[in-house]
Amino acid sequence: MKIKILEKCYTGDRGNMFAGEEHDLHENIANKLITRGLAEAVTEKKYGRPKKKLEDRSFDVADIETPEDD
Repeated sequence: MKIKILEKCYTGDRGNMFAGEEHDLHENIANKLITRGLAEAVTEKKYGRPKKKLEDRSFDVADIETPEDD
């Protein structure tokens, strides 16, 4: 589990960890640090294009010609 350290702490797995660092630790150790307030879980950023809304279109629906209009 990826965590971000909030305060300086020590684990037997990684040794000294300083505030602001991100580490990938075993889930049990990470959960202990999170519950003690020494770390917070890192969420992965979702990449991709933003969803377009219908209001963002540059044309009006009434301006579109369809074969059914004839």
